[in-house]
Amino acid sequence: MSKTRGWRNCGCYGIRARKPSAPFGLPFVGRHWAYVGESSSRRHRDAQHLVGGGAYSVKPKDWADLDPKVYPLPCPFPHWRWTRKAMEKFYIALFWPVYNVQYNRWNPRRITPVQAKRQRYARDMVGRRASAVPRMMFRAALLAAFLLAVYLYTK
Repeated sequence: MSKTRGWRNCGCYGIRARKPSAPFGLPFVGRHWAYVGESSSRRHRDAQHLVGGGAYSVKPKDWADLDPKVYPLPCPFPHWRWTRKAMEKFYIALFWPVYNVQYNRWNPRRITPVQAKRQRYARDMVGRRASAVPRMMFRAALLAAFLLAVYLYTK
């Protein structure tokens, strides 16, 4: 069994997640940059964020239920920690992730860890994603309008 080693395993990464309050879950409106980070082992760090565990038995992040998707970000010389840190700061300034704590205090959209816990608790109390029903209804209405237009056009 081969392990992932070398430059592909370390570097910067970005996580995009669903916005809890997005209208109908539309592609660009419905997702945002949730977190940007750097690591010498992206695979293990992603698992720590999304699943939990690791050397310190950390819990998954409070935004891990928002359908996160992890994207590797380009980083020159990823084995050098100082270049990873510099690129992380650059990507935080570029993407304005909402759940980052370090290097992100100036962000007006920032969600503090306490607010994230409250939001997760509210989502758990609802029992399902709060925006799932309106999104499903909106998409069904779009499909019905499309099918009606096709029917009227071909008639």
